[in-house]
Amino acid sequence: MTGVARIVKWREGIAALLLLFYPVLMLAVKGGVNGAFLLLLLLSAWSWRPSWDRETAFYLLAMASMPFAIFLSQSYHHHYSGHPYDASSRFLLSVPVFMMLRNMRFAVVASVQYGFPFATLLGCAMIRQLEDGRYGIPTMDLIHFGNFALVMGVLSVLSLDWIKRDTLPLRILKLAGFIAGACASILSGSRGGWVALPVFLIIFIFFRYGRISFKALLAIPLALILAGFIVYASSQSMHHRINELYDDVTSLEHGNPDTSTGIRLQLYKAAVMVFVQNPVFGAGPEGFAGEMDAMQKAGVVTPMAAGLGRGEVHNELLSRAAGMGIFGIISMLLIYLVPAGIFYRAMRSSAAKIRQSGMLGLVFVTGFMVFGLTAETLNLTMATAFYSLTVAVLLAACLNVHEAETFQKDHHV
Repeated sequence: MTGVARIVKWREGIAALLLLFYPVLMLAVKGGVNGAFLLLLLLSAWSWRPSWDRETAFYLLAMASMPFAIFLSQSYHHHYSGHPYDASSRFLLSVPVFMMLRNMRFAVVASVQYGFPFATLLGCAMIRQLEDGRYGIPTMDLIHFGNFALVMGVLSVLSLDWIKRDTLPLRILKLAGFIAGACASILSGSRGGWVALPVFLIIFIFFRYGRISFKALLAIPLALILAGFIVYASSQSMHHRINELYDDVTSLEHGNPDTSTGIRLQLYKAAVMVFVQNPVFGAGPEGFAGEMDAMQKAGVVTPMAAGLGRGEVHNELLSRAAGMGIFGIISMLLIYLVPAGIFYRAMRSSAAKIRQSGMLGLVFVTGFMVFGLTAETLNLTMATAFYSLTVAVLLAACLNVHEAETFQKDHHV
């Protein structure tokens, strides 16, 4: 083996280990996923081999759009701060990681398939009761833990036979990872994430059969309602959280807006008002919190909602709209839709590995889109690193240079 071959082998070995462990590190160690991200970034700098095509150019544009939107908003308000770039820089820095991984063997990139089930199983092992009968882990808040465990559990089972037919122990591991992720999500009580389940099922049916029939559209909600009823009847945590939602709606009808649902609706209304006042550049990347006193005095939000609004809007798109105006909206859509579009095209490839990679990527991105409807996620460095890195990994699988010939032939790239 030549010296160059040894270097390539070592580099691929390090990358494979990092892809295996970064989902686990995200749950086990505070800041762990950022550490893995940094190591992959340094590895990409060591093996810098930029390769450009149309998909990569659009991906780079999408990932650069958030720092650009932040800069425009700060320039308009003449208030510069480095803090908003902390999380958003992960979007842009994931591009060189993607460029490195796409040039590695497909099996190296696919090492992430072991990380997802290991992470959900570890999450279940770490879980403990935190508040109001809900369970989570010390390193992460309940909503993010439940949502991330759910999407990693789904990716575990959907990655079955990704490279080749899995061995029985690996199949058991992936199925156990799915069960662990589902259980963690239920115990966390993160209701917003459960809405993603029918979306995941639709994507899988389309991947499996190439179309969605009318019968499937009818059967999917019925099957999910039945499954939900069974879990509701058998899970005290699920039972409690669904009853809380009913109580929230009842309280709203009786004029009490200070419930979980009511506070979110107040903050959504406030975010829309802030956006309307400055639709181009918003109130500033961190300006929504500063609007809470005025909104409270105007009677738009209650004191409790104002207090929570100083932390977040509880909606990803509305948060960007209020903070950075139309540029924030465009950026958020690009960050979601550009990878989603590439993943969708990959699902139509004739190469089985690329097609399954596209399905996994589309499930992951749409999961975050749904999660973002009821909680801000991509304003945290940990969550942004997890999203950016996983998107980069799955895009590298879809656009892998060792598998590119079939993909390019299919789509005339």
